Amino acid sequence: MGEENQNLDADGHERNLPEAVRDGYGFDELMGLYAHDFEDLDRFKLSRTSPHELGQFLARLNASEQTEFLYNLSDRTAGEVIAEMSDSAEVLMQMKDRRALRILEHLEPDDAAYIVRQLDAHTRERILRKLPGEAARTIADLLHYEADTAGGVMTPHVNKVQLAWTVDQAIQMLRNTGDHNENLDIIFVINDEGKLKGTISLHRIIRAAGGQKIEEIFDPDVQGACQADAMSVHVAQLMAEFDLQNLPIVDNFGRLIGMVTHDDVIDILQESATKDIQILHGAGADENIHDPVTYSVAKRAPWLQFNLITAAMGAFVVSMFQAQIEQLTLLAVFMTMITSLGGNAGGQTLAVSIRSLALGDWKNGDTVGIFLREMFKGLLNGSITGLIAGSVCALITRSVPVGATIFLAMTLNMALCGMSGALIPRILQKLKVDPAQSAYIFLTMVTDTVGMYIFLLLGCWLLL
Repeated sequence: MGEENQNLDADGHERNLPEAVRDGYGFDELMGLYAHDFEDLDRFKLSRTSPHELGQFLARLNASEQTEFLYNLSDRTAGEVIAEMSDSAEVLMQMKDRRALRILEHLEPDDAAYIVRQLDAHTRERILRKLPGEAARTIADLLHYEADTAGGVMTPHVNKVQLAWTVDQAIQMLRNTGDHNENLDIIFVINDEGKLKGTISLHRIIRAAGGQKIEEIFDPDVQGACQADAMSVHVAQLMAEFDLQNLPIVDNFGRLIGMVTHDDVIDILQESATKDIQILHGAGADENIHDPVTYSVAKRAPWLQFNLITAAMGAFVVSMFQAQIEQLTLLAVFMTMITSLGGNAGGQTLAVSIRSLALGDWKNGDTVGIFLREMFKGLLNGSITGLIAGSVCALITRSVPVGATIFLAMTLNMALCGMSGALIPRILQKLKVDPAQSAYIFLTMVTDTVGMYIFLLLGCWLLL
């Protein structure tokens, strides 16, 4: 009897196991076992550990240790763990072909295609040639689509029934394929040509008479259906808009070829958010904290060099007022405060603007109104913050002109930066450039260069 079965009673229920065993391993516990070469691993407890937790742990191991650890897992669990890892293809390539093929067969087609897509061309062809015919054809079909499209993330295992079928025929089909298909709550309805015609709920099928035709009880209203070449982010937006569990994917003739499930959409949104937040600050879109030093440097260095140019522009502005700063050193004391507050105000607007553009909330007719509103928001925030900062500075320096300079500079700069935070990503989008990729650097150029120019110019007018 296997170790897993030893933890079950005669009725197949779990024995009175310790809470820690029932819950599976935690990351820290796995790292503690790592020091003992996995000798104390409890196979049953390991089977109860989440694939994500195991994937995070495996990412800390070297190649030979990963292979050794994965042999403690079933083919199905090993596949789920590998699918959670960013370097899943490398992990798979460390295995013998026989084990790698078994793991791929146990994975959902979209997960298997995701891993195979990352293999080099030679290995990919070898793996597909050795896979069983149906599995190889399914994965090969998915590989025809780009990774960031609906076709690249869909599963071809679709819950579908035909219009001409009876309820009894539909139930029999669902019984035969239920283990292979996900989320049976909503089933798609097709005609004899395979074209998507509507949906029907499992609840409605069960309650209907056995001899009743599907065409008599289905719902012809299909929401969110899109073609395989649609961007995956658009798929996620549609699923959120229509509150869907599954979204049908059709070909150019309207034939149902797959569906995107809600768990895939979570991955899409997480990947998109991670990519945006990293490139917003000049890091690589696919960069990871565990990446090699040389890889990260190569990703970050180009934007740092561009940022060096924008910083030089700010330094040039300061040099224009060098004589005035020598006469009134207070200008140098308060410069960073003006640029820092302006940068924060612009950054707030930038984040909201990029999100609105990504979600499609920003329509063409909204542009002027958004610019004016963001400028007005910056003006109000600048007035409030400037009044506080100016008053404090006036008390400290015992100079009302100094306080007035701080107040005016902060008000004008935050108004300008607020509008720039909306203007810059919109211009970049019109130029077909990803707003998240470079908007922050252009905003920094505005806050440092224009912000300091406004402050120093006002200082010269009011204090000298």
